[in-house]
Amino acid sequence: MLRTVQRGGGLCRKAAASKRWAGALLALPLIFAHPACAAETANEAAVKVAFLYNFFKFIEWPESASQSKFNLCLVTPHDLGDNLLALEGKTVNGKPLAVLQDVPAKDLKTCHLVFIGKSTANAGDIPRDLKGAPVVTVSDKPGFLQQNGTIGLVQDGNRLNFEVNLDNANAANVRISAQLLKLARNLNLNK
Repeated sequence: MLRTVQRGGGLCRKAAASKRWAGALLALPLIFAHPACAAETANEAAVKVAFLYNFFKFIEWPESASQSKFNLCLVTPHDLGDNLLALEGKTVNGKPLAVLQDVPAKDLKTCHLVFIGKSTANAGDIPRDLKGAPVVTVSDKPGFLQQNGTIGLVQDGNRLNFEVNLDNANAANVRISAQLLKLARNLNLNK
């Protein structure tokens, strides 16, 4: 059974405002991708790309996954389009970020983060096939966390937000920073 810990609901306004302010200070690189930045100021695909880039900054992979670069892999179809060009030449913690598209399922274990578009027919199969590998799976497909996904991008009115399944992250042997977890809309646990 999946247990959800709601974030932000039921807090007094002062505590909620304080939480947002503290989160912004602790995670300045994420501030532009945080749900407080309305999706109406940028197109949704560009916001998704910003989320993906910033996730790299707040996730630690085990030594076994260390390489000279970070691999962001995309499973098609996806709706990110030309917005991915914004990641050309980017680095994360001193390592270059490689954006790899149309990666075959058998090669996804060489990725650090895999984005699975909501239109992907076998979206639930991919996290299952990667179980135990140090790979973070991200999708905008509804119910993705219940399909063993690590991070789900969710529409919250006109804002884009994210939720995290900590059990799935732990099973992948990746550590997600507390700074990132504070900004998540929900933290899901499989217990």
